[in-house]
Amino acid sequence: MDDFKKQIEQAEKDIVECVVLSLENGNIKEEDLPEIGQFVLDKIDLLKTHEELSAFLMELSSKWPIFLNIAKIEKGELQERAESETADSVLTLLKHGKIDDALSLAKSETNK
Repeated sequence: MDDFKKQIEQAEKDIVECVVLSLENGNIKEEDLPEIGQFVLDKIDLLKTHEELSAFLMELSSKWPIFLNIAKIEKGELQERAESETADSVLTLLKHGKIDDALSLAKSETNK
């Protein structure tokens, strides 16, 4: 199973756990469940990228704030992945003697 499918499965588990805890704590009502369930089921299987997953979770948390922590975690992981990819690219450029290109890339990413 690839990394993205595992991440989708983890998001699904996190959403279910969040719903259960929110029901127990009174943060949502049983009447909210059909709408939440329909929203999740309509969208989650259509996601193809980490960016789409992050956007989905942000939309979910904007409709139901109980999911905000899940969205924040995913957004942080997405940022971490982007930083890792940039670091790999900088190292590759350095290995090929393209020091100016490596510096430009590093500066452009740290100024975001």
